[in-house]
Amino acid sequence: MRDLGPKPSPAFSKQVEFAASQSFGLGTSGEMTASIIGTPIGCPKTAGVIANVFLSVESSGKDDSHALQVTGEVFINSVTCLTTKPSITHVSGEAAQHKTTKITGDTGIAQAVVDTDANTYEAGDVISADLVLVRTATPTTEIKNPVIVVELEPELP
Repeated sequence: MRDLGPKPSPAFSKQVEFAASQSFGLGTSGEMTASIIGTPIGCPKTAGVIANVFLSVESSGKDDSHALQVTGEVFINSVTCLTTKPSITHVSGEAAQHKTTKITGDTGIAQAVVDTDANTYEAGDVISADLVLVRTATPTTEIKNPVIVVELEPELP
């Protein structure tokens, strides 16, 4: 296809790519009773960086007597791109509820920290993710519908 002339801004191509393909995700439907490890979640069509990673659950589960947590991990060609993994942990006394690491200020959450020395990807790289369940007993209420989201930022052409 031929170039149709001037663009509205120098970053126009990046803005279009951002709007068209801004994230990959991994989720599981229903109650989480086992970890999901090493699942490919996408293959970017352009080079760029992983800008952010967050974790959300429809229900955080409930177990006031034992540990109950879900953590996430993201990899570029099997190499982690995080220095801190996002996690959602049940807080004793709280009801099972929607929680996300996308926003700050909630109890029982840890936000991801992207490793800026290991977050660059090339077109065709394999992005994969883990959702790890941490528990020592069957909880009163299971964690439900966990999702990890990887936000991509394409490089300028």
